[in-house]
Amino acid sequence: MKKLFYTVVLVAVSSVAAMAQQTWFEFDVSKELGDKLEISLAPELRFDEDFKLDEYFFEPGVAYAFNDYFALGGSYRLGNNQNKKGEDRWYGRFAFDAKTAYKWNNLQAKLRLRYTNSDDFTENEKTNYFRAKFDLEYAIKKLDLEPYVAYELYRDLDAGEYSKARWESGLQYKINKHHRVGAYFRLNDYLHSDKASVKIIGLSYKLKL
Repeated sequence: MKKLFYTVVLVAVSSVAAMAQQTWFEFDVSKELGDKLEISLAPELRFDEDFKLDEYFFEPGVAYAFNDYFALGGSYRLGNNQNKKGEDRWYGRFAFDAKTAYKWNNLQAKLRLRYTNSDDFTENEKTNYFRAKFDLEYAIKKLDLEPYVAYELYRDLDAGEYSKARWESGLQYKINKHHRVGAYFRLNDYLHSDKASVKIIGLSYKLKL
């Protein structure tokens, strides 16, 4: 039964990947320091529709859990992407998070509020964003699987309007207490703009030390 289920999932992911315009590979390594503090490092690779490396970054972060329902965190992203001329451009970005979660049986709801800028290294009129992300996850314990859906809304604080919405659905597989792998489909929908929506297929790996 497990093999059949995983085969169906693999076929579904492959079908979605054929429609995607970008492919992202996410990695996350984290370690708890005591009961409340956690540090992490999250590298990521992003490829365009021709599977050419378009962007990569490293993102160290820290989070402090006050209790089971509330945590604060911060991170800094140092990355490189290419402009339309194919020239490399380094950038930096910070983020501050407030997170809450509630679990009922196998169902878990999460809410993350984030304040972030868009670029530290260049002048940019749109530099400050408020982002609200809602996740709904369900644990299928017999299969060690966790399907989820997520929605995130971006508000441009300088322009005073919502600039982007992000829709996501995915699946995570728990190999053991230290290792997890996952796959997701993500749609970036740009609001109040002529910019076309972007379809993304992603693969993730998480390691808890």
